[in-house]
Amino acid sequence: GSMPHAELCQKIGMVFQSYDLFPHMTVMENITLAPLQVQHRNKEEVLKEARKMLSRIGLSDKENAYPRELSGGQKQRAAVARALITNPQLVLADEPTGALDSRSADDLLKLFADINREGQTILMVTHSVKAASHASRILFISDGAVFHQMYRGNATSEEMFQKISDTLTTMTTGGGIHD
Repeated sequence: GSMPHAELCQKIGMVFQSYDLFPHMTVMENITLAPLQVQHRNKEEVLKEARKMLSRIGLSDKENAYPRELSGGQKQRAAVARALITNPQLVLADEPTGALDSRSADDLLKLFADINREGQTILMVTHSVKAASHASRILFISDGAVFHQMYRGNATSEEMFQKISDTLTTMTTGGGIHD
């Protein structure tokens, strides 16, 4: 059977390239909308959790700001907080660094790494080698099929960047993959 939309929302948190924050709502209202309206959780508890999250992502002073008053990096961090506050089993991130400058992208990837280390599963779709180089497992998909995969192990992001680049070169030149 199909899963009701509200139930699906509680299992999956989403982060998009375009942030998708509601422009007429403050940062706090954007973040607390789903837990309050969809999950019907206790308001005080949700606000407390949201403030803790805002502090963690460096947006404590932006609680009452509207999206138009934020930088791209700040909007994206607010979108991450909005995705996490429902305690989802999975966070789907679609090109989350696509609209960000390199400093904001680095900050976001570091945040994702920290969140992931704490046990949150994040599935990120990206064309960015840099973004992918921060992941613990990478699937290369070509024409809808998994072409190759690699695990980070103890490799640094720099080493991963090189491995990913080499794999992409191999994929585009049509050669076989050799580890």
